[in-house]
Amino acid sequence: MAQEDTGKLSSEELEDLVASTDTGGRKPTNHSVALLIAGTALAWSLFQVWIASPLPYTTGFGVFSSGEARPIHLAFALFLAYLAYPAFKSSPRRVIPTGDWALAIGAACCSLYLFVFDTEIIKSIMGTRLSDRPNNPNQLDVIVSVLGIILLLEATRRALGPPLMIVAIVFLGYTFLGPYAPGFLAWKGASFNAVAYHQWLSTEGVFGIALGVSTDLVFLFVLFGALLDKAGAGNYFIKVAFSLMGHLSGGPAKAAVVASGMTGLISGSSIANVVTTGTFTIPMMRRVGFSAEKAGAVEVASSVNGQIMPPVMGAAAFLMVEYIGISYFEVVKHAFVPAIISYIALVYIVHLEAKKLGMAGLDRATEPKPLKWGLISFGITMAIILAAASAIYYLFLAFEALQEADSRVLAIAVILGIIFTIFAMLGARLSEERKIQVISTGAQVLGFTVIGAFGVFYLIQTVSALAGAATPWIIAALLAVTYVGLVRFCASYPELELDDPNEPVVRLPKPGPTVKSGLHFLLPVLVLIWCLMVERLSPSLSAFWATAFMIFILLTQRPLFAMFRGENRDGAFARGFNELIDGMIAGARNMIGIGIATAAAGIIVGAVSQTGVGAVLAALVEFLSQGQIMLILIFTAILSLILGMGLPTTANYIVVSSLLAPVIVALGQENGLIVPLIAVHLFVFYFGIMADVTPPVGLASFAAAAVSGGDPIRTGFVAFFYSLRTALLPFLFIFNTDLLLIDVSWAQGIFVFIIATAAMLIFTAGSQGFFIARSRIWESLALLLIAFTLFRPGFWMDYVVPPFSNVNPAQIVQAMGEAEPGSQMRAIVDGLDDVGDPITLTMVIDVGDEPTGEERLEAFGLEIFEDDGKVLVDNAIFDSKAQAAGFDFDQVISQLLVPAPQPSKYLFYIPALALLALIFLLQRRRRDDTPEPATVEQGA
Repeated sequence: MAQEDTGKLSSEELEDLVASTDTGGRKPTNHSVALLIAGTALAWSLFQVWIASPLPYTTGFGVFSSGEARPIHLAFALFLAYLAYPAFKSSPRRVIPTGDWALAIGAACCSLYLFVFDTEIIKSIMGTRLSDRPNNPNQLDVIVSVLGIILLLEATRRALGPPLMIVAIVFLGYTFLGPYAPGFLAWKGASFNAVAYHQWLSTEGVFGIALGVSTDLVFLFVLFGALLDKAGAGNYFIKVAFSLMGHLSGGPAKAAVVASGMTGLISGSSIANVVTTGTFTIPMMRRVGFSAEKAGAVEVASSVNGQIMPPVMGAAAFLMVEYIGISYFEVVKHAFVPAIISYIALVYIVHLEAKKLGMAGLDRATEPKPLKWGLISFGITMAIILAAASAIYYLFLAFEALQEADSRVLAIAVILGIIFTIFAMLGARLSEERKIQVISTGAQVLGFTVIGAFGVFYLIQTVSALAGAATPWIIAALLAVTYVGLVRFCASYPELELDDPNEPVVRLPKPGPTVKSGLHFLLPVLVLIWCLMVERLSPSLSAFWATAFMIFILLTQRPLFAMFRGENRDGAFARGFNELIDGMIAGARNMIGIGIATAAAGIIVGAVSQTGVGAVLAALVEFLSQGQIMLILIFTAILSLILGMGLPTTANYIVVSSLLAPVIVALGQENGLIVPLIAVHLFVFYFGIMADVTPPVGLASFAAAAVSGGDPIRTGFVAFFYSLRTALLPFLFIFNTDLLLIDVSWAQGIFVFIIATAAMLIFTAGSQGFFIARSRIWESLALLLIAFTLFRPGFWMDYVVPPFSNVNPAQIVQAMGEAEPGSQMRAIVDGLDDVGDPITLTMVIDVGDEPTGEERLEAFGLEIFEDDGKVLVDNAIFDSKAQAAGFDFDQVISQLLVPAPQPSKYLFYIPALALLALIFLLQRRRRDDTPEPATVEQGA
């Protein structure tokens, strides 16, 4: 029952909250209607699996182009949205009104119009088809477009709430009312027919790139996550997190962070993540002393962070591939380090909160170990997690280079693996004496990772060389054998049961048996990562193979477990088959909101491309910031927060990237800040995601408060405070792109990761007012200064020794010849913008390795001439680096900046670390002189 005195919701009400947000809150009592909804969802999943598979191309049957698949995809989403989501809170939930049936059918027909009326059959009947009349819609086209947009907006309101619908309507209104807008907001406007065609019938609006990504990529990943969850992986991840970290100080909160991070890999929804893991983690956090608001805030911060964690990133990773024009592998590489650092910092925040309040952890099923060994265990655990994550990541980067390496590389890898394994044996011996069991487990994982990763890589290379075309079948057989072997191993441990979140947990499960009971769940995740990172298959095909493997697992795991455990196998296959069907239906219903969101966000993207409103926003930000780089970023961040309020992750990214990413690029270039496009898109994405946390609209905070019984606004503010480290990261990687592993070597990447992690932990300690003891104000400020110095030592060095020297632009050829190959010069250029107004830009000139300055300038693609003492651009050769940098005819190069020799920027680490050592000594002395606070009794 709901506990009205605390505001907590019952489990049924929580299920309804998730359903009403993610899958639709309507549950018809009519069996035929419920069966129709389930059947439609199942048909949608089967359709998406079919078009993602290689079967249509091998059989020549059922091949759909992207332009044909998008209308079908949206038709499914609209039809299910009107059946699953009631119009209002007071609308019936057990019965579907006649009006909703009409709206569902009408919306689906408007979407299918683009598919049906572009076929040869329609052309033979009507004499023309849709693609035969570009930008020239007939009356029927316009009517269908208008109805389609209206029905899409209503479906958006039902499935996602008013915010996205209102934003889309505002942009549509601006499209029509542009001539009446005040000042610089005014534009010439567009005709009714032009807007209808642009928004509904072309690929610039609703059926544009965003819906294409939802159709081709996102669905398969959401389906994969749903199947993984139905197989029991969600419960497994939660149990593993609690078994490993629940015994530490404030352990349930740390376990909540880890569990949410793992479930974030298979969930595309912050709210579903909050409620799924929060029903277990929030009551446990409260049991060890967290307030309702802090418990909810920890869950919110960790769940929202799941949206920035590769490989899925709330589906934004795939959109970035399309919008930026780089490979999926590159997106994951650039997003990896900031996401990991953010999670480590959140664990540290929880640790500091627990230390400030003297919180205890939960009891393990084994004898509790002393506090100091618990802290050592925690430190070693974090070190092993970092080492394993770095090892896996850089192993994947190495694979491509290893293809041409000799056998010595493999020998070195095996030797390293053996060393780690020996370390594991020593750790096992130590764990008997000191009970640091995590040393053995972690070292074995690291050792087997090194041996296994290289071993699997060379095994596949050998099989490919010997088997040729039969390689996929042999690999599939080996994978099946590995899976059966893991199931047999896991079957020797008890099955993990679903816990009742309302029952108190007084003893944690043993880590070893818990981890080993579900190792087979890691195989499909490894298949997905292998296909994406090593084989470099397309994201769609990678998700298909991982999903196909999950289907195989769901059909076979129940019978195999029953066989290996000697249990009755009757009904085991049927149970697995039912779980598969449930997973397919759940995956489709989870996609309703995402499909609707990407389509509705397409209206905004279409309006931006038709009106040029992006330039208006750039002008607004430039006016407010007066050209100050930091103010430009701050105002852009604020706009991202505002635009992202109430939007799901996918729509959020589409909106903020379409509107605000060009703002940073344009204004940054005008003010001397050259930023890689991936850094800009991650910047606006991070702040868009923060809208899920930020009051007053933070939906995830309201969901957490519904579980904890706390105040949602206070929960949101605490969660926002905990998320400051996530808000800091975008500013850091804008100014220090090393964090995104852009143009860094392996050694530099590892160094950057270690330093950035340490800096983020120090920043966290400064913002939390606690390091190893409670900090004084000057100590907190000093810690923040130290963190900034570690993050960006070049900031101080640039003040001491300028990084560039000013050279006469007339000497550009000589400067190019003297510059170090691979370096970059900068040119301050005066020119005109698109409307003829004067503009000053900063251009980057890449220095090549040609023998002379003339040849380097020619290779760059820049032609110049002097006139009356001025250096003008005569031509930027088509498709050259100069054209890509922004050079154009008749621009004036007013300044030329060439790199100047600087001492190492890392010299500033010395005073920063010395100050850190001083604070550490002062706080340790204070801590030793102050008695420890009393611990909070469990169950309080």
